[in-house]
Amino acid sequence: MKGLQRRDALKLMGAAGLAASMSGCSVTGGENDDINSKIVIMGAGLSGIALAAKLRRDMPNAKVILVDKDEKFYYQPGFTLIAVGIYEASDVVYEKADYIPQGAEWIRKNVSQIKPEANLLVLDDGSELGYDYLIVASGVEYDFEAVKGLSLEDINDTSGNISSVYTLQGAVKSNELMKKFSQNGGAAVFCDQKTPMKCSGANKKVTCMSEDRLRLAGNRDKGSVNLYVGGGKLFGDPTYAAAMTQIMIKRKIKFNLRHQIVAVDKSSNTATFEFWTAYRQNGEDKIASELIDVKYDWLHLPPKQKGSEILARAGLTKEGDKLNFLAVDKYSLQSTKFKNIFGIGDICGFAAGKTGASVRKMYPILAKNLADTIKGREPSEKFTGYTACPFITKYGKAIMVEFDWEGTAPTLECFGATRESYMSWLVKIYGFKPMVMNGMLKALA
Repeated sequence: MKGLQRRDALKLMGAAGLAASMSGCSVTGGENDDINSKIVIMGAGLSGIALAAKLRRDMPNAKVILVDKDEKFYYQPGFTLIAVGIYEASDVVYEKADYIPQGAEWIRKNVSQIKPEANLLVLDDGSELGYDYLIVASGVEYDFEAVKGLSLEDINDTSGNISSVYTLQGAVKSNELMKKFSQNGGAAVFCDQKTPMKCSGANKKVTCMSEDRLRLAGNRDKGSVNLYVGGGKLFGDPTYAAAMTQIMIKRKIKFNLRHQIVAVDKSSNTATFEFWTAYRQNGEDKIASELIDVKYDWLHLPPKQKGSEILARAGLTKEGDKLNFLAVDKYSLQSTKFKNIFGIGDICGFAAGKTGASVRKMYPILAKNLADTIKGREPSEKFTGYTACPFITKYGKAIMVEFDWEGTAPTLECFGATRESYMSWLVKIYGFKPMVMNGMLKALA
């Protein structure tokens, strides 16, 4: 995938995708030139930068401030492509300064406290920053330590046999372990969390691609591929769950539902799962569970993902939400607690909408709803819950997964709702990255 052929194809597909996406863009044409509010965006990842670019275009006289200490931008959809040997680490790391929109201020600090009653942020150096409107775009926090015996260091340690595509080092390590598995076989164990995950299909992609890589190496009979799902479904949307079930059965990938990983013993290469079953007794919902030990030669898992204690301490989470996601109306993306606070991206307190494709739908909606709120109107635009991702199933094949609040939501018939196709593979490999880097980060896609 190196050299002129790859780069030319990438440019061509990226340009075509960007042109198509721009055809549907709307320009306000001075409608919001009278807005001079101070808008602070907490987080400068994909969500924050895309929204900032949109606001700078739509509200040229507003003061837009991004607050984020991390100076690198990571094209995270590329992490799975690193794991399967198509990308390298250098293909996904960029200087964030190159993408901060002109006219927006970037404060290279993190937020340590939110005081919503005072419209005030406290930064990690103790300084304070006021705002008229706050957008929370901080993403999720990873908690590998939620699994007893596991740490982030274990994921990134190149000498170990546990990996995750949710970190850059873990993605590089996953490629090495997948390569070793394809050559030597053994027991590969993949785990899904039962709590909300961004790009919830990432682990299953690695599962399917590991099986394909093993088969292409002529060693399918040497290895077992095993998927343990913490929840009660293989996939949230029943249409895609059925399609993936057929893929797993056909390719002899063993999958086990209601198995939540709880512990790892690295000395014996043993993963412990809580196998749970829901039932009712005397009108009450109850859970029965038992612990099951599974041996592995390679263990791959996503981390438990959560919001932030900062949001919980500020009273911005839903009551009873132990994961501390931002409580927002799922349609308007407006905080349910404070009208001058909005959320975008993975931090929002609903299970869907945790992909880059979701952000592509969110940021224009949020920009319009923010303008409505500033002008004393009710938010007029609604987020549909659109979530999408090309689910790579084997080398040269992918399913274009698309769904929203109502269920399966295919936007282009040529992809097919559940059909494995080379076209979907090309979009994943060549189309998405230019759309993100040259389109979304400039509010053009």
